[in-house]
Amino acid sequence: MPFESSLPLVAACLLGAVVVFFIWTRVQDRWLLAGAAALAIAGMAAFVADSLVVTDREYLRMLFPRLARAAEKQDVATIVAALDPDLRPLRDAAERVLKQVRPTEVLITSIDVAVDSAKKPPTAVAKLIVRVTGNVIDKTTPGTVLAGVRVLLHKKDGQWLVKDAEGEQVKPGQGG
Repeated sequence: MPFESSLPLVAACLLGAVVVFFIWTRVQDRWLLAGAAALAIAGMAAFVADSLVVTDREYLRMLFPRLARAAEKQDVATIVAALDPDLRPLRDAAERVLKQVRPTEVLITSIDVAVDSAKKPPTAVAKLIVRVTGNVIDKTTPGTVLAGVRVLLHKKDGQWLVKDAEGEQVKPGQGG
């Protein structure tokens, strides 16, 4: 689909099919019945296509909750797999932070993803507001922090990988 949600197209097609079918019940012209069927089929086809095709932006919006769950489970392998293997310092920093903070809850409260497919390789910027509960105060004291995180990604060999991430503490209601 040229857009991420086919709901408006599906609704318009199905509503059009109902209207045309209602007119057909009054007029009984065969072409109206064919038009109603064509609109219904077009609406269903748009729905099926939308459920089968995942855009880069949709994929990235699903990636971050998966990474948040991995952080809660201390699943270093899943997190490291999402990082560019060429950037060893980023991988080491991610492992170090995960060991230090030992998050018990990672909740993404806001996510905004912008994909630039025109660049070669394609790039994306994700801006997140994340609430992290764990040893965020020091290595032994549990606490909760709200952080604004800006993640730079690029598509390498067909896979989206994190190139860089910057985070800073934000106040509730501040946004990212």
